[in-house]
Amino acid sequence: MTTPRPRLVSRLLFAAGRLRDISLTKKEKLEPTHPTERLGQASQDRPEGHLLWVHSETPDEAAAAPAIAKELHRTRGEAFHVLVTTVQNGALPPPVANDLILQLAPGETAGSVSRFLDHWRPDAGILLGIPDRPNLILAAHERKVPLLLAASSRGSLASRRRLSLLSSDLLDCFDLCLAASAADAEVLYRHLDDKLRVEVSGPLSDTTFALPCSDAERDATANALKGRPVWLAAEISMSEVDAIDIAHRRAFRFAHRLLLVVVPTNPADGSRLADMFGEKGWKVGLSSVDGDPSDADQVFIADYEESRGLWYRLAPTTYVGGTLTAGAATSDPYAPATLGSAVIHGPNTGQSTNRFKRLSSAGASVEVVDGESLGDAVQLLLSPDKAAELAQAGWKVTTEAAHVVERLADLISTALDERETA
Repeated sequence: MTTPRPRLVSRLLFAAGRLRDISLTKKEKLEPTHPTERLGQASQDRPEGHLLWVHSETPDEAAAAPAIAKELHRTRGEAFHVLVTTVQNGALPPPVANDLILQLAPGETAGSVSRFLDHWRPDAGILLGIPDRPNLILAAHERKVPLLLAASSRGSLASRRRLSLLSSDLLDCFDLCLAASAADAEVLYRHLDDKLRVEVSGPLSDTTFALPCSDAERDATANALKGRPVWLAAEISMSEVDAIDIAHRRAFRFAHRLLLVVVPTNPADGSRLADMFGEKGWKVGLSSVDGDPSDADQVFIADYEESRGLWYRLAPTTYVGGTLTAGAATSDPYAPATLGSAVIHGPNTGQSTNRFKRLSSAGASVEVVDGESLGDAVQLLLSPDKAAELAQAGWKVTTEAAHVVERLADLISTALDERETA
């Protein structure tokens, strides 16, 4: 194989990047309030502590980045923040967006690259997909930033044409490449010879950490339920109360001990929700007043912080709030799926569209359109076997990348230790 000349390849990739940036600008895909990010200028201050930098084509491809930072915090006991740079603009699911800094990648000019690195001073970097910012990568390497190459999906590192353009100088910047599959690794071996260490890990797909819950609280609440069937409506909007009422009545006809648990988006809305369901004729309990559900309760409002982690564990089925109301903020479908609760949702998937799509493609969710179909879905999932089937599929989707997260965190931790002792 003929090795491309580094300077020529760098110029070709630089030109391609510039053309793509111009194309994206013309399509108005850039963030209008921060157009100077392409110049390497930051839109906010660098946070204190360690900073993990993740670069990808789109924001969705980097959705697992906060999980890596949390794993590093868990294993090292130090604060880790996340900076994600992307070529294209886009939205992230709210739970992910709240846990990272999102910025457009700087252009490939020397000034843009220097401004970016001077401000952010990343402690480690992960690039997803085939490297598309050679000047930025080379400059980060010169500053001794440990760099890893990974893939958010199978095939994203296996473009033979683009691989043929990568120079040895660029590949030397990476400590290791994590391939998403054995087939991808074979393509990398064939086209890169021994210029890059490759390890098959699986894809760094979108993942999340399970919400916390006290084992003692879970056991106490489970004992209070006494084996009653339960379904959960998580982080609902007020406009969804009528639909949820219809659904509960529909399912209640087939399971007269069925308990509906409602987790408000804002715990302060608990009393209002209790009144609304009470006015519809239900016997309602309120956790801030009553503690655990009583045998008489038909609807229970869990109006305290951190209640989702408890009820996602106890409810075999969860309706993802906000999805029956156009334009409403939606709850995160990965949160119940990660904890083994089967997911039901409406057509409004908000900024979590890709998460809903992944669950749907895996047969891990049921989509409904109104209160009647929601009730039918709840009734369907009263079958333990059916609920378990969806729950298992959802758990596989949300935890697929767990071992990749752990491996990347371990590699970064080792690199940081080596740099500190150098």
